[in-house]
Amino acid sequence: MTSQMMVDLVPVDEAVLEDLLALAVAEAQPGEVMPPASGESPTEPRTTWTEFRKGAFREYHRRCRVNRHAPVPEVTWAVKARGRIVGAARLALVDDDPDAREVGLWLGEPYRGQGISGEVAYWAFAAAQTMDAKRLVARSTVGNWAVRRSLERVGFEVEDSGGDLVGTISLP
Repeated sequence: MTSQMMVDLVPVDEAVLEDLLALAVAEAQPGEVMPPASGESPTEPRTTWTEFRKGAFREYHRRCRVNRHAPVPEVTWAVKARGRIVGAARLALVDDDPDAREVGLWLGEPYRGQGISGEVAYWAFAAAQTMDAKRLVARSTVGNWAVRRSLERVGFEVEDSGGDLVGTISLP
């Protein structure tokens, strides 16, 4: 089942980046929306926003911009629904495997559970296929039942793997 709303993915330019950061600070924790900042331990709980983390968030999205002249291993987009920024999506190489792409998504708390993730999944299938990927991978924490259900709903095979929830789907 998909949502009955229009979901768009838009490039993260400077104006969109500030809107995305404002949403992240208001409605998510740093550990939900970005990898550890330089110098942070991957196991350190990242539950509060600091100026350092805000700067790292900006730099992360600047590094992940689509670039026609220098392809990047990871690209992010802002997710818009009902005309407003509601989260971000990404596609990334998986361990330098040219046949796989990893899809990632975070949504602000008020926008979860509304079918947006399913709409983004269908977009990710199409985008990964244009990159000649043969499979799509998604990861989360093992106990995240909402993510598990969402992945299974759109066709991912999901398993627990070393403390992570890993979903994979083959692409035509």
